[in-house]
Amino acid sequence: MESRCAFVAVVGEPNAGKSTLVNVIVGTKVSIVSPKVQTTRRQVRGIVELGEVQLVFVDTPGFCRPNSALERAISKNIKGAYKDADMILLLIDASSKGVRRSLDFLEKMKLTKIPFCVAINKVDIAKREDILKVAQALSAYDFIKRVFMVSARTGDGLGELQEFLCHSAPIGAWLFEPSRPTDASMAFQLAEITREKLFNHLQKELPYSVYVETEQMKETEKKASISQVIVVMKDSQKGIILGRAGGMIKTIKEEAVRGMRGLLGKKVDLTLFVKVKEKWTEKMVHLQNAGIVD
Repeated sequence: MESRCAFVAVVGEPNAGKSTLVNVIVGTKVSIVSPKVQTTRRQVRGIVELGEVQLVFVDTPGFCRPNSALERAISKNIKGAYKDADMILLLIDASSKGVRRSLDFLEKMKLTKIPFCVAINKVDIAKREDILKVAQALSAYDFIKRVFMVSARTGDGLGELQEFLCHSAPIGAWLFEPSRPTDASMAFQLAEITREKLFNHLQKELPYSVYVETEQMKETEKKASISQVIVVMKDSQKGIILGRAGGMIKTIKEEAVRGMRGLLGKKVDLTLFVKVKEKWTEKMVHLQNAGIVD
C-alpha cells in the first residue's frame, strides 16, 4: 500500500471541542483545553500515523470577529490553516444554540475545491432534537462529503471519522518523523502548559489579557530548570495572578510543574515571573513572543 499524508484543518466555533478531538485522535495532549472560549490562539499541529497514512491535524482558534490586533492575528491563523489544508473538518457543537458562525463559514466555503467534511460533536450530551436540527441545516450544503456524529470526550464515532480521513488522504510521503505527536517547539509546549493553568484559575476577561513566554530551559538527565514570564497588561492583573500572600501564583506553579513533569518525564524546577506590558495585544513584538504570529 502506498503511503499517504494529509493536513486536516480542524475549524469551528469556540468551545466546539476541536482541541479535545485532536488530543484524543493523536493519543496525547498536544493542544491545551479549557472550558473558556478562545483558549487556542494559533495553529497547533497534532500528528498521528494510522497504518500507511500520516494525518496532520491543524487545531485552530475558534471563529471570532477580528476587532483587535490579537483577534486579527487569530483570524489570520484560522484562514491560513484551511487555505493550506488537504482537507477541512468543521466541528459543530450539537449541544450549543449558537451555530450561526458555522453556517456563515459554510456559506463562504461553497466554492471550495478542498475536500470538506463535518463532525457534529458532543452527541453524548446534546438533545436529539438539537442534533437533528443541525443535521438538517447541513443538508443544504452539497459540497460536504460526509457528516459524522461524534463525541470527542468519549471517543464515540471517531473511528469512522478517522477511516474516512485516511481513505481521503492524498498519496504522498510522510512529512514528519513517525511517533512525533506535534511539531511545536518544547518552549511553546511548556508555555502552553502554564497558560492552561492560568485559564483554568482566572476569571472573566483576565485570561485573554495574559500570555506566557518560556525564557530559558536547562536540562540534565534527571532535571529541567525552566524560567517563564507571565505577561499581563495592568498592575492590577499582576496582583490577581500573584494572589494574596502569593497564593495564586503558587497554585499555578504547582499545577504547571505537574504538567511539565508528565511531558518531560523528569523533575522540574520552575521559576515564574509576572511582568506588565501595557496593550501587548496591540503590539506585534508581543504577539510574536506569544507565538500567535510568526
